[in-house]
Amino acid sequence: MMVLRALATSLLVAHSAFAADDAGFKPLFNGRDLTGWEGLPEVFSVKEGLIHAETTAANPLKKNTFLIYTAQAFGDFELRFDYRVVGGNSGMQYRSERLPDFVLKGYQSDFENQNRFTGMFFEENGRMFMAYPGEYVTVKPLGALTPEEAAKKNKPRARLDKVKFATTQEVFSHVQDPTAWHSMTIIAKGNTFVHILDGRVMSVAVDEDPAAFRKSGLIGLQVHSGPPMTVDLKNVRIRELK
Repeated sequence: MMVLRALATSLLVAHSAFAADDAGFKPLFNGRDLTGWEGLPEVFSVKEGLIHAETTAANPLKKNTFLIYTAQAFGDFELRFDYRVVGGNSGMQYRSERLPDFVLKGYQSDFENQNRFTGMFFEENGRMFMAYPGEYVTVKPLGALTPEEAAKKNKPRARLDKVKFATTQEVFSHVQDPTAWHSMTIIAKGNTFVHILDGRVMSVAVDEDPAAFRKSGLIGLQVHSGPPMTVDLKNVRIRELK
């Protein structure tokens, strides 16, 4: 119990030791156009110096779509960006594989206009929900399903060994307005992943599933199908880790 309390304390404290230090980071967005990025032009644009994504009721998305950074793939890194989302759900993909029609498959740090999934560890088009905000998860190989699991409509996609280090209320206690501007940090080092929102650790994951683990891949902004929404990004920068 003392170990879990120490973990909870360490994960809820501010990530202040290097939060203000941008040494070694390079920008992924030039503030003028989408050079280096590819996505649906009817969804993604540059507006007032921001990466802007917008969907409307007149032209709803039938499936999730992505603005993909194609200039380089990344393995071990620290990615930082500021976001604002109104009306729906989004996320930042990383170590992802490109599929047809501007679709990505891989790890994601979710963010949205509610205090519900932001900072979650998720795998788009893969093992899906793995660590909710406030959770530390070790992802194990799925192996053979039990008869009970095999009979379920929604079958498990991985074995998840979880530690809950904070309740939903605790982990979002520093977020007063989820539709305002927020800062997110994603750290990927080996098979360990940390998602940080406004200086607070939201989820930690260790991927020990060799068949599904992704060593490197593409970064991309997700826009979710569903109701009309807008997403804005700025200060998108990355530092590769050795």
